[in-house]
Amino acid sequence: MLNLIYPLIAVIAESAGKTVDKISFTQTHITPRQMMLLTFIVMTLCLLLFLLFTKSAFPTLSLISISLVLLIGMVSFASNIFDELSLKVDDLSLREPLNDFQPILAGLIGYFLFPSEREPIYLFMFIISIFIVYYGTHRRKLRNFQIRGMHFLLLAVVFESILPSIYSVALNKISPAYLAFFRVFGVLIFSLLFFQVKPIFETLSYKMTSYSILAGVIYAIGAIVSLIAIDLLGVTQAMLLLLLGPLLRYTSGYFILKEKVRMGEMLSSLLLAILVLTTIFI
Repeated sequence: MLNLIYPLIAVIAESAGKTVDKISFTQTHITPRQMMLLTFIVMTLCLLLFLLFTKSAFPTLSLISISLVLLIGMVSFASNIFDELSLKVDDLSLREPLNDFQPILAGLIGYFLFPSEREPIYLFMFIISIFIVYYGTHRRKLRNFQIRGMHFLLLAVVFESILPSIYSVALNKISPAYLAFFRVFGVLIFSLLFFQVKPIFETLSYKMTSYSILAGVIYAIGAIVSLIAIDLLGVTQAMLLLLLGPLLRYTSGYFILKEKVRMGEMLSSLLLAILVLTTIFI
């Protein structure tokens, strides 16, 4: 049961990080690209300090492990780019329902890729989760530009869902802390190569930087513990536990951000939480 602490911390970190991002996005008018670059700079520094402080042994890098790291960096960068483009939707709450599908899709991918993780109860729970999430969101009506933004978010979710299975393979060769660092550093390098960095930093304010530092620290913690969760529990069980995330995000959105949360979305997130907890304790 102690292994369950790691995915729970990951869920809390992800929800807290997204809440900080939303506050920054609405209060400081930071651009998505500024937010992405600043956050990954902070995450890289945090993870590097963690590795230096813990004196973790550097992994032995083979051609396979280097290829996996490069693949993780590219897929993660693609996911973040599409996620950035998806912010074309003006209502940030529209993003949450589709984001809720990410752990479901990731869990299903892990279920079919790794025979040792094929517990029938997990497959049943993921299928039920699809209907629950759909029930809570299918009545939403979108304008044309919002539909385009949601298409980008769908691509981001697909790429993000592929990553846990790649992590599972890479964790056989690289520790969670180093894998988290390599992923974040890889995204940062790709960002510096493809973005025009100077205009991004010219318009930064103190408030933008402060929120991004806070979010970066939170996401760095989440990056390590989520990989530890996958390493200890496997992809399917770890992703099932991440379905607790929607309840935390909708709750924080309602009480902290004062967002209008639809009854269907709140009810579906509560049902997902009950489903996860039932699966754990049966």
